[in-house]
Amino acid sequence: MSDAGGSRRFPRAEIFFFDGYIGIAASVVSAATALTEHGYDVHLYYNEPPLDVQIPHLPGITLHRHVPWTRRFMGPVLERMRRRRLGKLGKIKADQTTRLQSAKLRSLVKAFIATVEVPQFALFCRRQSRRPDLGIAFDMNSLAAMDYAIPRTVPFIYWSLEIIMKAEIRDPLLRSMKKHELSRLSDAAAVVIQSPLRRDLLEQDRPRQPVRYVEVPNAPSEPLRPDIERDFYTTRFPVPTKARIVLQSGFISTSLLSQEIAESTRDWPPGFVLVFHERQKRDPLEPYIRSVQEAGGARTFLSLTPVPFDEVDKVYAGAHIGIVCYQIADQNEETGWSSSGKLVFYLRHGLPIIVVTSKRPSLIAEWHCGIWVTKVEEIGAALAEIDADYAGYSARAKQAYDALFDFRKAFDRLLDTVKQR
Repeated sequence: MSDAGGSRRFPRAEIFFFDGYIGIAASVVSAATALTEHGYDVHLYYNEPPLDVQIPHLPGITLHRHVPWTRRFMGPVLERMRRRRLGKLGKIKADQTTRLQSAKLRSLVKAFIATVEVPQFALFCRRQSRRPDLGIAFDMNSLAAMDYAIPRTVPFIYWSLEIIMKAEIRDPLLRSMKKHELSRLSDAAAVVIQSPLRRDLLEQDRPRQPVRYVEVPNAPSEPLRPDIERDFYTTRFPVPTKARIVLQSGFISTSLLSQEIAESTRDWPPGFVLVFHERQKRDPLEPYIRSVQEAGGARTFLSLTPVPFDEVDKVYAGAHIGIVCYQIADQNEETGWSSSGKLVFYLRHGLPIIVVTSKRPSLIAEWHCGIWVTKVEEIGAALAEIDADYAGYSARAKQAYDALFDFRKAFDRLLDTVKQR
């Protein structure tokens, strides 16, 4: 900060978030909040998200909302495509082939959105930008927009959340943006990743040039309130007394194997129920939603109304065990557990975790805060194992969170790295 003519100027930070899902992006909210606490005048540029996700209240942060003109007519078209696809999957038992087809469809949609909306977002940001002292770009679409909006001389942080491998890209524009991303990593004042596993994935596509990596968890920046309510589900659903609530938060979708997980409850030990909590408002009459409910029966509850970001802790405080499961359609999803926001919230509340993935997570091996399984059919046995030492698993979950997922300490290290550039 400097004084000029008696007025105090705060350094300006501009954050670029193309995807726009601020209400479910802990890293974006935490970064913006932490920057204001460090004396920055923070401006956050974002796209109106295509899904019904609430934008959180962020005091002291200037929000610049961009609504792509294509969203007016393409939004309903894409939503109809999604519903039709999920409707078909709701009538059949999804296998690996249908799941891969869904993944391909999602990739095509992402490619289309990037092709028509990244240029619009970049132009919007350029018109609004006022030469900041620091830029932050979340993922490669935002990096492309940022580099058009602000001078290359401005120091910037590249914040990697989603990683698309070069070999998995078919769209020419996405390939061009991936090439741009890789070329700019060594120019960044810092590159943020969530784990060594994600760093290794990012490194596979690029030459070994010096890059300033800083590990910052996908975590909330605010401390947990000690008086948080723990009855979020018991007041909404007829959960049996003393039942342990197993939570899978996020999107109810084939990509999270929702139907398969619901079906697995038939083999769970007595005393456990399953809850899906949605990140967007869903219609219980959607074919896929209905198929999940039918598969899970009376032991499965669907929480289909999202909560504001400042109430998200209630969602996790009301559960006892958390499930982390992603469809393994590409390397980004295969390693998604290591950058998962839901995993961090589970541990924050002392919830032992069950991670469904093909390789044993280092978090499980080192901290013994949960159980690793390779398929959803093994969840029942994992629940019984956790239940036999629930207090121990819960304590180790909290210890893992305190040791690994302190956002504020990690963010301070990040700013130190930027200053040393």
